[in-house]
Amino acid sequence: MSDQKAKEHRAKQTVNNLLLSLLVSVGLVVVLILIVPRDDSSRIAHIDYKAVAEQAATASKHEVLAPKLPTDWWSNKATWLATPVDAVPRFEVGFVGPKNQYIGMTQAFGVNPTWLALTLKDVVITKKFKNAGSTLEWSIYKSAEVHTPAKTRDVIWIANIDQDAVLLYGDGTEAEFTAFTKSIEKQLGAK
Repeated sequence: MSDQKAKEHRAKQTVNNLLLSLLVSVGLVVVLILIVPRDDSSRIAHIDYKAVAEQAATASKHEVLAPKLPTDWWSNKATWLATPVDAVPRFEVGFVGPKNQYIGMTQAFGVNPTWLALTLKDVVITKKFKNAGSTLEWSIYKSAEVHTPAKTRDVIWIANIDQDAVLLYGDGTEAEFTAFTKSIEKQLGAK
């Protein structure tokens, strides 16, 4: 019988050792998670969109827009497309707000009906908008399909300036879009 008791003791000891080693391993993982420093800041680089706009203006000989941003907004993208496949040169810039809202701007030069139709293919016009005292009219397009969460091009505001166009799109509020239109109009000198 003593061999039987010894065998039971060894079996219990193996289970106890297994549980003890499991607890120690979990404890070490918790300690490592707690002591390893983590940087919670955004990994997305802030882009100097005004410098990119100046370079694009110099290269293209066009007046490239670089609207003044509302407080706490910043740019996450700025690109000059001089010779895109669709043959419509444009300046594209993205802006991020303090609550991670996004408004993108595309300033396209020498737009044609095909480019415009392809750009607006998934949206329908809902209304026209003018800022007080302005002659520039914005057409507001919205997606017929409601997306949750909203897609970047579910809402598009567009203003035509001669053969050029300025598009605003994103998930910002109407007040935020309006603030951007005012900033753009101010830079254009529209009254």
